[in-house]
Amino acid sequence: MAQLQMQWPPFTDKLKVLAVVLFTLWFASVMVAPLGAFVDQYMLVSQGAVFQGQVWTIFTYSLWHANFLHLLFNVGVIWLFGGEISARWSNLEWWRFNALCVLGGGLAVVLAQLIFGSQPTLGYSAAVMGIIAAFAWQNWDRTIYLFFFPMKGKTLLIVVIVFDAFRFVAGTFSNAEPISIAAHLGGMATGLLIVTGWWRPSRLKRRWTRYRQRRKFKVIRKEAEKDYKYLN
Repeated sequence: MAQLQMQWPPFTDKLKVLAVVLFTLWFASVMVAPLGAFVDQYMLVSQGAVFQGQVWTIFTYSLWHANFLHLLFNVGVIWLFGGEISARWSNLEWWRFNALCVLGGGLAVVLAQLIFGSQPTLGYSAAVMGIIAAFAWQNWDRTIYLFFFPMKGKTLLIVVIVFDAFRFVAGTFSNAEPISIAAHLGGMATGLLIVTGWWRPSRLKRRWTRYRQRRKFKVIRKEAEKDYKYLN
């Protein structure tokens, strides 16, 4: 009789570095009261903070967590879904992907707060959701096991979105701390854009270069036409 073998993902050096940094920052913010107050005032993202000039918060919000369980959950999910990815990607690919997902989540938070209003946001969850999206895309039609339940990558993505929406609604109508679904969806959308190749900076750069060349050519042609009319 065939037995299901649980294969745990690798805990790579990239994940170790990330975990050490996040745990150290959280522990320091808890143990050092002035640092905790500084984080609350200057490190968390909100539309108010950004429009007051604290643009760095669209990145720094990701480095801090509300409590130990929040941090432990994020690191655990990164390991489960990011271990395999981080083992294949180079250091540049891995950290750039994380940074872009954090940025996407931060911008989504600012946009959502402009429309609906909300409290300052913190946590690495935007990058976490981007990593889940990347894992799901790379296993889109492959059967994987989520806590021994077989499903394809595309099903995993739907399950995560539904679960996230449920947590958001439950937090909104209870005394529990609500999650920032804007940061989650922003990070997930950014991750999908990157891994699917729908968004490529090199393509945007080439289009911008061609646009500038066409503008320059039009200006030169207009000047030539003016000179021709003047001479005639």
